[in-house]
Amino acid sequence: MPKLEPSVFLLAKITDYGRFNLLPGVANIFYQDTYIGQTTVNPHTVTDTLLLSLGRDEQITVKRVQPKDFTEKRKVFSNTIKETYTYEIAIKNNKSIPIKVEILDQIPVSKQKEIVVELLEYEGATYNNEFGKLKWEIEIPANQNKRVRFSYSVKYPKDKAVGTFRQ
Repeated sequence: MPKLEPSVFLLAKITDYGRFNLLPGVANIFYQDTYIGQTTVNPHTVTDTLLLSLGRDEQITVKRVQPKDFTEKRKVFSNTIKETYTYEIAIKNNKSIPIKVEILDQIPVSKQKEIVVELLEYEGATYNNEFGKLKWEIEIPANQNKRVRFSYSVKYPKDKAVGTFRQ
C-alpha cells in the first residue's frame, strides 16, 4: 500500500500446509543467508493457505505520486464543486528474476448521497466499491519497472464541508 508505506514486503503463501504438522509459535526468518527477523506461525487458521510475513524486500522500490497536471477543481453549475485526482504508482524490480507484486490502494467512499465519489480510471485493477479498495496483481520482469494509474472525482455542494481526501 504505497500511500501508507513505500516499501515492498515479502509474503510466503504455503498451500496444503497441514501435511507439515506445524506448531504455533515464532519462527526465525533468513533471506539470502542473512537473518532478517521473526514471524509468527499460526497453523490453526481456517484458510487453505498459510500466510507468513518475511519482512521488507529492499530490492523492489515503489513510489506513489500525484501528477500536478492531472488534478483539477472546478465548479459544476453554480452550487456544486467537482474535484478530480489522479495518482501514479511506479514499481521497480531491481532483482535478477521476475517477480509478482500485489499493489493495494483505495479511493474515498461517501456515505452521504449529496457527496458523490466516482472512480474514473483504474488500469487493470480489481475494485471493491464498498470499501473503495483497488488491487493490482502484476508481474514485473527482472531489472524493469511498471506503472499503474488511477483517477477519481469527488462532487459535492459548495456549502458542504468535505474532509481532506487527498493523500
